[in-house]
Amino acid sequence: MCASTESRRDRQRRELVAEIIAVACRQLDEGGPGNVSWRGVAREVGMNPASLYTYFASLDDLFTALITESFRDLAGAVGQAFDDGEGAEPVDRLLACVRAYRAWAVAYPRRFNLIWTDQLPGYSAPPDGPTFTAEQAVYRPFLLAVGEAEGCGDRLVRFATLPTDDQHRLLGLFGTLHGLVSLEINSHLAPGSVDGEALIVDRMTHALRHLHPLRDGSSVASSEH
Repeated sequence: MCASTESRRDRQRRELVAEIIAVACRQLDEGGPGNVSWRGVAREVGMNPASLYTYFASLDDLFTALITESFRDLAGAVGQAFDDGEGAEPVDRLLACVRAYRAWAVAYPRRFNLIWTDQLPGYSAPPDGPTFTAEQAVYRPFLLAVGEAEGCGDRLVRFATLPTDDQHRLLGLFGTLHGLVSLEINSHLAPGSVDGEALIVDRMTHALRHLHPLRDGSSVASSEH
């Protein structure tokens, strides 16, 4: 049986779309969302601005691709930390995901703020579109890690079907991490006097002591660092 192959035209289109997104990411990293412009992107890829519409219907469509790519990159970083921790103590594996989340945010603060805050006046992500799916991938390693720590496998990944109390505690756990990272990358943690990673690991370790009890009634033991 012959495997299907990508046509030359499709490959060229895919590569050009990837280049356009990469240029937009670089512009975002250098100056925030306001630095990403239709003409600027077209100029950097050597294209007439009108030709850019062949690949993206609008600047909003390009931002959707940029947000999606950023979520995927963050999910990849956290997922890699989870995979690398195979065989480690569950809480250590979860803390590895925490560190990876923070490290990505510190490396790409403007992408982090773009995907988690409303920075584009008038923009609305397509309902149940690619940004939604990519965002869910960020949560998956955390839910798997917590599920591992609680001895319930991948049950927590089915978040939408969980009891309200379970949803609230998981959101609270993630909110602690996300809030501290947001404060750090936006310079609200007394820069120079507070070690952001140490603070986050300390607070998350404290939060993990209060994870949902296991079936035998014991609690997840905290990891000493």
